[in-house]
Amino acid sequence: MTATIKKKKAELEQELDKALEATFPASDPVSLEDTISDRPDRPVDRAPPKIDTKLVEALAQQVAQKKGAA
Repeated sequence: MTATIKKKKAELEQELDKALEATFPASDPVSLEDTISDRPDRPVDRAPPKIDTKLVEALAQQVAQKKGAA
C-alpha cells in the first residue's frame, strides 16, 4: 500500500468515525454524503395553493351537522 492510499484510507476512517459520532445513538445508517440541499422541495416558480375560506367554512358546517346527527 502506498503512502497516498494509506492517507486516504485514514481520512476515510476519520470521516466515518465523525459520522458515526454524529448519528449515535440512532437506527439510521451512517452516511458520508451531505444530504442537505439548497434547492427547495418544490419549483421556485410554483406558488402554494390558495385556500378558499368560504369552501372551508361550508365543509366545516357539513362536518358539524354530520357529527350532530350521529
